[in-house]
Amino acid sequence: MRWMDKTLEWGARVPLRLRRLALATASSALVALSAFAQAVVAPPAAPPLRVATFDSGFGGYLTAKSIEVSAASLLQHYDTAITIRHYGDTKNLPYGEKTPGQIATLGSAGVLRAFEQGADMVFIACNTASTQYDRIRQAVDAAYPGQVKPVVSIIDASAKEAKRLLDQSLAQRPTATFLIMATPATVRAMVYPRQLARLYAAPLVEEAPRVFTQPRWYTANGPTIDSLIQKSAINLPGGRHIDVIQLAPANWVELIEHGADAKLKREAVQRDLGLLAKQLPKAAGPDVVGYFCTHYPIFDDTIRAEVALQLPTPRPPTYISQGQLMARIFQGMAEERLQGRQRKVPLAAEQLQALLGTARANITISGQNGPVTRQLAKTMFPNDPAPVVTEEDLGSLTPVAPTPR
Repeated sequence: MRWMDKTLEWGARVPLRLRRLALATASSALVALSAFAQAVVAPPAAPPLRVATFDSGFGGYLTAKSIEVSAASLLQHYDTAITIRHYGDTKNLPYGEKTPGQIATLGSAGVLRAFEQGADMVFIACNTASTQYDRIRQAVDAAYPGQVKPVVSIIDASAKEAKRLLDQSLAQRPTATFLIMATPATVRAMVYPRQLARLYAAPLVEEAPRVFTQPRWYTANGPTIDSLIQKSAINLPGGRHIDVIQLAPANWVELIEHGADAKLKREAVQRDLGLLAKQLPKAAGPDVVGYFCTHYPIFDDTIRAEVALQLPTPRPPTYISQGQLMARIFQGMAEERLQGRQRKVPLAAEQLQALLGTARANITISGQNGPVTRQLAKTMFPNDPAPVVTEEDLGSLTPVAPTPR
Protein backbone atom coordinates (compact mmCIF):
# COMPACT_ATOMS: atom_id res chain seq x y z
CA MET A 1 0.00 0.00 0.00
CA ARG A 2 3.06 2.28 -0.23
CA TRP A 3 1.76 3.67 -3.57
CA MET A 4 -1.44 4.87 -1.85
CA ASP A 5 0.53 6.52 0.90
CA LYS A 6 2.65 8.34 -1.65
CA THR A 7 -0.45 9.38 -3.61
CA LEU A 8 -2.05 10.80 -0.47
CA GLU A 9 1.22 12.49 0.42
CA TRP A 10 1.34 14.07 -3.10
CA GLY A 11 -2.29 15.13 -2.91
CA ALA A 12 -1.67 16.84 0.39
CA ARG A 13 1.11 18.87 -1.19
CA VAL A 14 -1.14 20.05 -4.15
CA PRO A 15 -2.57 23.50 -3.43
CA LEU A 16 -6.27 23.55 -2.46
CA ARG A 17 -7.08 25.89 -5.38
CA LEU A 18 -5.72 23.41 -7.92
CA ARG A 19 -7.52 20.49 -6.29
CA ARG A 20 -10.85 22.40 -6.51
CA LEU A 21 -10.19 23.30 -10.15
CA ALA A 22 -9.49 19.67 -11.03
CA LEU A 23 -12.68 18.58 -9.26
CA ALA A 24 -14.79 21.21 -11.07
CA THR A 25 -13.33 20.24 -14.43
CA ALA A 26 -14.10 16.58 -13.83
CA SER A 27 -17.66 17.43 -12.73
CA SER A 28 -18.30 19.54 -15.85
CA ALA A 29 -17.01 16.75 -18.05
CA LEU A 30 -19.41 14.30 -16.42
CA VAL A 31 -22.36 16.67 -16.91
CA ALA A 32 -21.47 17.17 -20.58
CA LEU A 33 -21.08 13.43 -21.10
CA SER A 34 -24.46 12.80 -19.48
CA ALA A 35 -26.16 15.43 -21.70
CA PHE A 36 -24.53 13.90 -24.78
CA ALA A 37 -25.76 10.45 -23.82
CA GLN A 38 -29.31 11.75 -23.32
CA ALA A 39 -29.24 13.52 -26.70
CA VAL A 40 -28.18 10.30 -28.40
CA VAL A 41 -30.84 8.19 -26.67
CA ALA A 42 -33.78 10.69 -26.68
CA PRO A 43 -35.92 10.80 -29.86
CA PRO A 44 -35.88 14.05 -31.82
CA ALA A 45 -38.66 16.52 -31.01
CA ALA A 46 -41.80 16.00 -33.08
CA PRO A 47 -42.12 18.43 -35.98
CA PRO A 48 -44.80 21.08 -35.44
CA LEU A 49 -48.29 20.56 -36.78
CA ARG A 50 -49.19 23.47 -39.06
CA VAL A 51 -52.93 23.71 -39.49
CA ALA A 52 -54.84 25.98 -41.88
CA THR A 53 -58.52 26.81 -42.30
CA PHE A 54 -59.91 28.35 -45.48
CA ASP A 55 -63.08 30.36 -46.06
CA SER A 56 -64.36 33.15 -48.25
CA GLY A 57 -63.97 35.55 -45.34
CA PHE A 58 -63.85 35.90 -41.56
CA GLY A 59 -66.31 33.12 -40.72
CA GLY A 60 -63.75 30.31 -40.94
CA TYR A 61 -61.81 31.97 -38.11
CA LEU A 62 -64.49 30.57 -35.79
CA THR A 63 -63.50 27.10 -36.99
CA ALA A 64 -59.83 27.96 -36.42
CA LYS A 65 -60.67 28.98 -32.84
CA SER A 66 -62.46 25.66 -32.25
CA ILE A 67 -59.36 23.84 -33.54
CA GLU A 68 -57.33 25.98 -31.15
CA VAL A 69 -59.24 24.46 -28.21
CA SER A 70 -58.41 20.93 -29.42
CA ALA A 71 -54.79 21.99 -29.88
CA ALA A 72 -54.56 22.92 -26.20
CA SER A 73 -55.49 19.37 -25.19
CA LEU A 74 -53.04 17.85 -27.67
CA LEU A 75 -50.14 19.99 -26.44
CA GLN A 76 -50.61 18.71 -22.91
CA HIS A 77 -50.29 15.09 -23.95
CA TYR A 78 -48.04 15.00 -27.04
CA ASP A 79 -44.50 16.17 -27.76
CA THR A 80 -45.24 18.70 -30.50
CA ALA A 81 -45.95 22.32 -31.26
CA ILE A 82 -48.98 23.53 -33.23
CA THR A 83 -49.59 26.60 -35.37
CA ILE A 84 -52.98 27.63 -36.76
CA ARG A 85 -53.67 30.12 -39.53
CA HIS A 86 -57.00 31.10 -41.06
CA TYR A 87 -57.07 32.14 -44.73
CA GLY A 88 -60.03 34.36 -45.65
CA ASP A 89 -60.57 35.38 -49.29
CA THR A 90 -62.44 38.57 -48.42
CA LYS A 91 -61.46 40.27 -51.68
CA ASN A 92 -63.58 37.82 -53.67
CA LEU A 93 -66.54 37.33 -51.34
CA PRO A 94 -69.37 36.53 -51.41
CA TYR A 95 -68.73 33.09 -52.90
CA GLY A 96 -72.43 32.29 -52.62
CA GLU A 97 -73.29 34.25 -55.77
CA LYS A 98 -70.50 32.83 -57.94
CA THR A 99 -70.63 29.99 -60.48
CA PRO A 100 -69.35 26.51 -59.59
CA GLY A 101 -66.32 27.09 -61.84
CA GLN A 102 -65.47 30.38 -60.15
CA ILE A 103 -65.84 28.83 -56.70
CA ALA A 104 -63.53 25.96 -57.68
CA THR A 105 -60.92 28.39 -59.02
CA LEU A 106 -60.91 30.60 -55.93
CA GLY A 107 -61.11 27.70 -53.48
CA SER A 108 -58.21 25.90 -55.16
CA ALA A 109 -56.07 29.05 -55.11
CA GLY A 110 -56.69 29.65 -51.40
CA VAL A 111 -56.02 26.04 -50.37
CA LEU A 112 -52.87 25.90 -52.51
CA ARG A 113 -51.61 29.12 -50.93
CA ALA A 114 -51.98 27.55 -47.47
CA PHE A 115 -49.90 24.54 -48.54
CA GLU A 116 -47.31 26.81 -50.21
CA GLN A 117 -46.86 28.58 -46.88
CA GLY A 118 -46.21 25.34 -45.02
CA ALA A 119 -49.58 23.97 -43.92
CA ASP A 120 -49.65 20.24 -43.15
CA MET A 121 -53.43 20.02 -43.45
CA VAL A 122 -56.18 22.37 -44.67
CA PHE A 123 -59.77 22.44 -43.42
CA ILE A 124 -62.21 23.98 -45.89
CA ALA A 125 -64.51 25.67 -43.40
CA CYS A 126 -66.43 27.34 -46.23
CA ASN A 127 -69.56 25.38 -47.15
CA THR A 128 -69.77 27.06 -50.54
CA ALA A 129 -66.17 26.17 -51.41
CA SER A 130 -66.79 22.64 -50.12
CA THR A 131 -69.44 22.14 -52.81
CA GLN A 132 -66.46 22.08 -55.21
CA TYR A 133 -64.33 19.81 -53.04
CA ASP A 134 -63.58 17.29 -55.81
CA ARG A 135 -62.14 19.98 -58.09
CA ILE A 136 -60.10 21.51 -55.26
CA ARG A 137 -58.77 18.06 -54.39
CA GLN A 138 -57.74 17.53 -58.03
CA ALA A 139 -55.88 20.87 -58.05
CA VAL A 140 -53.94 19.95 -54.91
CA ASP A 141 -53.06 16.49 -56.26
CA ALA A 142 -51.83 18.06 -59.50
CA ALA A 143 -49.66 20.55 -57.62
CA TYR A 144 -48.22 17.92 -55.24
CA PRO A 145 -48.11 14.62 -57.14
CA GLY A 146 -47.42 11.63 -54.95
CA GLN A 147 -47.51 13.68 -51.74
CA VAL A 148 -49.97 13.42 -48.88
CA LYS A 149 -51.74 16.77 -48.53
CA PRO A 150 -54.89 16.32 -46.41
CA VAL A 151 -57.82 18.57 -47.36
CA VAL A 152 -60.96 18.23 -45.24
CA SER A 153 -64.43 19.31 -46.39
CA ILE A 154 -67.12 20.26 -43.90
CA ILE A 155 -70.06 18.79 -45.84
CA ASP A 156 -69.78 15.07 -45.03
CA ALA A 157 -69.24 15.64 -41.31
CA SER A 158 -72.16 18.07 -41.11
CA ALA A 159 -74.57 15.77 -42.95
CA LYS A 160 -73.71 12.89 -40.61
CA GLU A 161 -74.23 15.10 -37.58
CA ALA A 162 -77.59 16.25 -38.97
CA LYS A 163 -78.71 12.64 -39.42
CA ARG A 164 -77.69 11.79 -35.85
CA LEU A 165 -79.78 14.66 -34.46
CA LEU A 166 -82.73 14.01 -36.77
CA ASP A 167 -82.75 10.35 -35.71
CA GLN A 168 -83.20 11.53 -32.13
CA SER A 169 -86.26 13.55 -33.16
CA LEU A 170 -87.68 10.70 -35.26
CA ALA A 171 -87.35 8.34 -32.31
CA GLN A 172 -89.95 10.46 -30.50
CA ARG A 173 -92.33 11.37 -33.37
CA PRO A 174 -92.87 10.40 -37.01
CA THR A 175 -91.86 13.70 -38.59
CA ALA A 176 -88.89 16.04 -38.25
CA THR A 177 -87.98 19.40 -39.78
CA PHE A 178 -84.43 20.34 -40.68
CA LEU A 179 -83.66 24.03 -41.34
CA ILE A 180 -80.48 24.75 -43.30
CA MET A 181 -79.07 28.27 -43.46
CA ALA A 182 -76.55 28.51 -46.29
CA THR A 183 -75.39 30.68 -49.20
CA PRO A 184 -77.26 30.74 -52.53
CA ALA A 185 -74.57 28.58 -54.19
CA THR A 186 -74.82 25.94 -51.46
CA VAL A 187 -78.62 25.93 -51.63
CA ARG A 188 -78.67 25.66 -55.43
CA ALA A 189 -76.09 22.84 -55.35
CA MET A 190 -78.50 20.81 -53.15
CA VAL A 191 -75.51 19.11 -51.53
CA TYR A 192 -77.01 18.80 -48.05
CA PRO A 193 -80.51 17.45 -48.88
CA ARG A 194 -79.02 14.98 -51.36
CA GLN A 195 -76.27 13.85 -49.00
CA LEU A 196 -78.82 13.40 -46.22
CA ALA A 197 -81.08 11.36 -48.53
CA ARG A 198 -78.07 9.16 -49.41
CA LEU A 199 -77.33 8.59 -45.74
CA TYR A 200 -80.94 7.49 -45.21
CA ALA A 201 -80.95 5.51 -48.49
CA ALA A 202 -84.28 7.17 -49.24
CA PRO A 203 -85.67 9.17 -52.17
CA LEU A 204 -85.58 12.96 -52.09
CA VAL A 205 -88.44 15.06 -53.45
CA GLU A 206 -87.09 18.47 -54.47
CA GLU A 207 -88.94 21.71 -55.16
CA ALA A 208 -87.50 24.60 -57.17
CA PRO A 209 -86.15 27.41 -54.97
CA ARG A 210 -88.27 30.52 -54.50
CA VAL A 211 -86.47 33.81 -55.09
CA PHE A 212 -87.03 36.98 -53.05
CA THR A 213 -85.17 39.97 -54.48
CA GLN A 214 -84.17 42.63 -51.95
CA PRO A 215 -82.22 45.89 -51.95
CA ARG A 216 -78.53 45.28 -51.50
CA TRP A 217 -76.85 46.89 -48.52
CA TYR A 218 -73.30 46.72 -49.90
CA THR A 219 -74.10 48.45 -53.17
CA ALA A 220 -70.54 48.11 -54.50
CA ASN A 221 -71.59 44.57 -55.52
CA GLY A 222 -74.81 45.69 -57.22
CA PRO A 223 -78.20 47.25 -56.44
CA THR A 224 -80.10 44.09 -55.46
CA ILE A 225 -79.50 40.69 -53.91
CA ASP A 226 -81.67 37.56 -53.68
CA SER A 227 -82.81 35.50 -50.74
CA LEU A 228 -83.71 31.90 -51.60
CA ILE A 229 -86.04 29.42 -49.91
CA GLN A 230 -85.99 25.80 -51.08
CA LYS A 231 -88.01 22.86 -49.77
CA SER A 232 -87.31 19.13 -50.00
CA ALA A 233 -88.80 16.01 -48.45
CA ILE A 234 -87.31 12.66 -47.49
CA ASN A 235 -89.89 9.88 -47.07
CA LEU A 236 -88.71 7.09 -44.79
CA PRO A 237 -90.09 3.60 -44.10
CA GLY A 238 -92.77 3.23 -41.48
CA GLY A 239 -94.51 6.49 -42.36
CA ARG A 240 -91.65 8.65 -41.07
CA HIS A 241 -90.88 11.89 -42.86
CA ILE A 242 -88.23 14.64 -42.91
CA ASP A 243 -88.90 18.14 -44.24
CA VAL A 244 -85.70 19.87 -45.31
CA ILE A 245 -85.99 23.66 -45.59
CA GLN A 246 -83.08 25.66 -46.99
CA LEU A 247 -82.75 29.42 -46.49
CA ALA A 248 -80.14 31.48 -48.32
CA PRO A 249 -80.49 34.88 -46.65
CA ALA A 250 -79.56 38.05 -48.52
CA ASN A 251 -76.98 40.56 -47.30
CA TRP A 252 -75.81 38.61 -44.23
CA VAL A 253 -72.24 37.89 -45.35
CA GLU A 254 -71.63 41.41 -46.63
CA LEU A 255 -73.13 42.96 -43.50
CA ILE A 256 -70.59 41.02 -41.44
CA GLU A 257 -67.53 41.48 -43.64
CA HIS A 258 -68.04 45.17 -44.35
CA GLY A 259 -68.81 46.33 -40.83
CA ALA A 260 -72.54 47.09 -40.74
CA ASP A 261 -73.89 48.25 -37.39
CA ALA A 262 -75.75 45.92 -35.03
CA LYS A 263 -79.18 47.38 -35.85
CA LEU A 264 -78.87 46.64 -39.58
CA LYS A 265 -77.67 43.11 -38.88
CA ARG A 266 -80.57 42.43 -36.54
CA GLU A 267 -83.10 43.80 -39.04
CA ALA A 268 -81.68 41.59 -41.81
CA VAL A 269 -82.08 38.45 -39.69
CA GLN A 270 -85.62 39.44 -38.70
CA ARG A 271 -86.58 40.13 -42.33
CA ASP A 272 -85.25 36.88 -43.78
CA LEU A 273 -86.63 34.65 -41.05
CA GLY A 274 -89.94 36.48 -41.51
CA LEU A 275 -89.87 35.54 -45.21
CA LEU A 276 -89.23 31.95 -44.23
CA ALA A 277 -92.06 31.89 -41.66
CA LYS A 278 -94.56 32.93 -44.36
CA GLN A 279 -93.55 29.96 -46.52
CA LEU A 280 -94.02 27.30 -43.81
CA PRO A 281 -97.19 25.78 -42.36
CA LYS A 282 -98.16 27.03 -38.95
CA ALA A 283 -96.26 25.32 -36.11
CA ALA A 284 -93.75 23.88 -38.60
CA GLY A 285 -90.73 25.17 -36.74
CA PRO A 286 -87.43 23.28 -36.99
CA ASP A 287 -86.19 20.39 -34.88
CA VAL A 288 -82.60 20.87 -36.08
CA VAL A 289 -80.94 24.04 -37.41
CA GLY A 290 -77.72 23.91 -39.38
CA TYR A 291 -75.56 27.00 -39.79
CA PHE A 292 -74.04 25.83 -43.06
CA CYS A 293 -72.21 29.05 -43.73
CA THR A 294 -69.37 29.83 -41.33
CA HIS A 295 -70.45 33.48 -41.10
CA TYR A 296 -73.90 32.79 -39.69
CA PRO A 297 -72.89 31.75 -36.14
CA ILE A 298 -71.83 35.37 -35.69
CA PHE A 299 -75.60 36.10 -35.63
CA ASP A 300 -76.27 33.20 -33.25
CA ASP A 301 -78.05 35.11 -30.47
CA THR A 302 -80.28 37.01 -32.90
CA ILE A 303 -81.08 33.90 -34.96
CA ARG A 304 -82.07 31.88 -31.89
CA ALA A 305 -84.29 34.67 -30.61
CA GLU A 306 -86.01 35.13 -33.99
CA VAL A 307 -86.46 31.37 -34.57
CA ALA A 308 -88.14 31.12 -31.16
CA LEU A 309 -90.36 34.10 -31.99
CA GLN A 310 -91.21 33.50 -35.66
CA LEU A 311 -90.84 29.70 -35.97
CA PRO A 312 -92.07 28.43 -32.59
CA THR A 313 -92.12 24.74 -31.71
CA PRO A 314 -92.98 22.87 -28.49
CA ARG A 315 -89.30 21.85 -28.26
CA PRO A 316 -86.31 24.19 -28.68
CA PRO A 317 -84.38 23.18 -31.81
CA THR A 318 -80.87 21.74 -31.72
CA TYR A 319 -78.18 23.78 -33.50
CA ILE A 320 -75.23 22.30 -35.38
CA SER A 321 -71.85 23.90 -34.74
CA GLN A 322 -69.57 23.13 -37.68
CA GLY A 323 -66.50 24.54 -35.95
CA GLN A 324 -66.70 21.89 -33.24
CA LEU A 325 -67.18 19.16 -35.85
CA MET A 326 -64.02 20.27 -37.65
CA ALA A 327 -62.13 20.43 -34.36
CA ARG A 328 -63.03 16.81 -33.60
CA ILE A 329 -61.81 15.75 -37.05
CA PHE A 330 -58.56 17.68 -36.51
CA GLN A 331 -57.99 16.05 -33.14
CA GLY A 332 -58.37 12.57 -34.61
CA MET A 333 -55.99 13.35 -37.48
CA ALA A 334 -53.45 14.90 -35.11
CA GLU A 335 -53.53 11.99 -32.67
CA GLU A 336 -52.89 9.58 -35.53
CA ARG A 337 -49.85 11.61 -36.64
CA LEU A 338 -48.51 11.88 -33.12
CA GLN A 339 -48.65 8.19 -32.20
CA GLY A 340 -45.57 7.29 -30.17
CA ARG A 341 -45.02 10.94 -29.21
CA GLN A 342 -46.89 10.91 -25.91
CA ARG A 343 -45.18 13.02 -23.28
CA LYS A 344 -43.36 11.01 -20.64
CA VAL A 345 -43.05 13.99 -18.28
CA PRO A 346 -45.79 16.62 -17.84
CA LEU A 347 -44.97 20.09 -19.11
CA ALA A 348 -44.19 22.83 -16.65
CA ALA A 349 -46.83 25.56 -16.57
CA GLU A 350 -44.62 28.13 -18.30
CA GLN A 351 -43.71 25.64 -21.06
CA LEU A 352 -47.37 24.89 -21.74
CA GLN A 353 -48.25 28.58 -21.83
CA ALA A 354 -45.52 29.21 -24.39
CA LEU A 355 -46.87 26.42 -26.62
CA LEU A 356 -50.44 27.67 -26.22
CA GLY A 357 -49.29 31.13 -27.33
CA THR A 358 -47.77 29.64 -30.48
CA ALA A 359 -51.03 27.77 -31.20
CA ARG A 360 -53.22 30.88 -31.17
CA ALA A 361 -54.90 31.28 -34.56
CA ASN A 362 -53.77 34.14 -36.79
CA ILE A 363 -55.41 35.40 -39.97
CA THR A 364 -54.43 36.02 -43.58
CA ILE A 365 -57.02 37.89 -45.67
CA SER A 366 -57.01 38.90 -49.31
CA GLY A 367 -59.07 42.06 -48.97
CA GLN A 368 -58.20 45.42 -47.47
CA ASN A 369 -60.59 45.13 -44.55
CA GLY A 370 -58.04 44.42 -41.84
CA PRO A 371 -59.65 46.87 -39.37
CA VAL A 372 -63.07 45.19 -39.73
CA THR A 373 -61.46 41.76 -39.32
CA ARG A 374 -59.65 42.84 -36.15
CA GLN A 375 -62.85 44.32 -34.74
CA LEU A 376 -64.80 41.14 -35.49
CA ALA A 377 -62.13 39.07 -33.74
CA LYS A 378 -62.25 41.38 -30.72
CA THR A 379 -66.06 41.26 -30.62
CA MET A 380 -66.30 37.47 -30.94
CA PHE A 381 -63.39 36.68 -28.58
CA PRO A 382 -63.03 39.67 -26.23
CA ASN A 383 -60.85 37.82 -23.71
CA ASP A 384 -58.29 36.55 -26.22
CA PRO A 385 -55.18 38.34 -27.47
CA ALA A 386 -55.78 40.04 -30.81
CA PRO A 387 -54.74 37.85 -33.75
CA VAL A 388 -52.07 38.92 -36.21
CA VAL A 389 -53.94 39.91 -39.39
CA THR A 390 -51.96 39.83 -42.65
CA GLU A 391 -53.25 41.14 -45.97
CA GLU A 392 -52.05 39.43 -49.15
CA ASP A 393 -53.45 38.15 -52.45
CA LEU A 394 -54.94 34.65 -52.22
CA GLY A 395 -55.95 34.18 -55.85
CA SER A 396 -58.15 35.52 -58.61
CA LEU A 397 -60.74 34.32 -61.09
CA THR A 398 -58.03 33.94 -63.74
CA PRO A 399 -57.07 30.25 -63.51
CA VAL A 400 -53.35 29.55 -63.17
CA ALA A 401 -51.98 26.14 -64.07
CA PRO A 402 -50.48 24.48 -60.97
CA THR A 403 -46.72 23.98 -60.89
CA PRO A 404 -45.82 20.32 -60.09
CA ARG A 405 -43.63 19.91 -57.02
